[in-house]
Amino acid sequence: MKLLTVTMLILTICQLEGALVRREAEEAAAASLFSQYFQRLDDFRKDLVEKATVPEVQSQVQAYFEKSQEQVIPLAKKAFTDMMTFFSSLVESGKKAASQ
Repeated sequence: MKLLTVTMLILTICQLEGALVRREAEEAAAASLFSQYFQRLDDFRKDLVEKATVPEVQSQVQAYFEKSQEQVIPLAKKAFTDMMTFFSSLVESGKKAASQ
């Protein structure tokens, strides 16, 4: 009976040690996975910075600025004209009301 108890105790200890080793290996694998992910993310960022050269970015910004000016300036002129017409009509209304 003692032999059976000792055998069971040894098997239980070995299984627990195996589970602990497996768990530590899984944790190390997860940490390794995260470090690989962040390394790839950093490599992607470096590649993106290398690809986006300064002259390209400047030309794209210049093209965007010119396009926005082409669209905004006519709208601003029309808004200014409409606002001046509105204020002129208010002044005329005020003059008519004051003269009556």
